[in-house]
Amino acid sequence: MIITFILILTESDLLKYIPQKTNIYRSLYNVVINKGEMPYKIPTDIRYEERLFGPLTVKQSIYALVAAILILYLIFFSGLEFYVYIIPVFLVAILAIGFIMFNLDMYLLNYLYYIKGMKESSWISPAARKLMEIRSIRADAVFLKDGRVLGVIKVKPINFGVLSREDQDTVIYGFLEFINSLSFPIQIVMKSVNLDLSDYLGALKRRIVQRDDKMALAYYEHFSEYMYDYIKANKINDRLFYIIVPAKRFADEKKTIMNLEDRCKAVIETLGLSGIIAERLGNRQLLSLYSSYFTESFKLDEEFVSPITMYKRMWHEAPKKVYYVEEEL
Repeated sequence: MIITFILILTESDLLKYIPQKTNIYRSLYNVVINKGEMPYKIPTDIRYEERLFGPLTVKQSIYALVAAILILYLIFFSGLEFYVYIIPVFLVAILAIGFIMFNLDMYLLNYLYYIKGMKESSWISPAARKLMEIRSIRADAVFLKDGRVLGVIKVKPINFGVLSREDQDTVIYGFLEFINSLSFPIQIVMKSVNLDLSDYLGALKRRIVQRDDKMALAYYEHFSEYMYDYIKANKINDRLFYIIVPAKRFADEKKTIMNLEDRCKAVIETLGLSGIIAERLGNRQLLSLYSSYFTESFKLDEEFVSPITMYKRMWHEAPKKVYYVEEEL
């Protein structure tokens, strides 16, 4: 009767006859009129597992049965003394509790997947080599699969903002001369990494300890703590710059390597005229550079982590506190 009554009336008339507080009629209206859609969502992530022995699921029951068989065998059929079989019995019981109550099998399975995933994304994996298209790294050069040989030059960044007007013009015109002097193509790469001051601060602390200056050591503790907090709070990154230099191809590989050395030296010398310091990366540095794209780790040199402008701002914003150190008599 209710369904027939609803189908005869129009939607506007139906809302008049359905009381506001009659939830069952409202729900029936939503089912019939609104294309069969329910007024609530049915959960889709419901998982039900059959129970075999009391509250234990089938998987948990299998674990319990295997553990019970092992424990009974060790106690009654192994022929071992009590002080000998008590340790493996205890270990089996602990593992059984972990598998049954704490899903230890899932943790172990996830860990195995994690280890497998780390190997698949490592530098030595075939997938990484295929992505980078690198055949080998030797003679301070990168040999690609298509036959190209590349050299990588690391450029030390300079703080352009603290230079005088004359020095800024020198850098600009020197870099312009460097670009105009090129007779081969180059590639400029910028890599952003998390700023890591551990090496710099470690070297600074070693120098202070060697001087046996307790007051300087107290200032160092305050300085290092403030810098770590500042970098973490502001998410400061460091930028590394590289110049990729290709070699001219020759039939003789030695001539190709010598040509690459000459080109890299020319680039470094030309950049030096404008006050830009650069150095060519060796085999280990090249391997560290390329592997850093997969391992998310990179070791910074000490000179890269001393930007003057950032230190100046840190000291300007540092809280004005004085630390006193009692000297030993």
